[in-house]
Amino acid sequence: MAIELIGNVTHIDGDLATVNFGVTITVNLDSLRLVNAYKPPPRKKPLVDKPT
Repeated sequence: MAIELIGNVTHIDGDLATVNFGVTITVNLDSLRLVNAYKPPPRKKPLVDKPT
């Protein structure tokens, strides 16, 4: 029986992932499914140096 839980992945080590559901749990990566991909925050300035 599949159970759907929502939590944040805090650490990945090989085939194991530590997930925070309010309680930190370590589970196999085979039993996890990515729902929302990580999107980094937008930058205010470009990474290119300004010419001097």
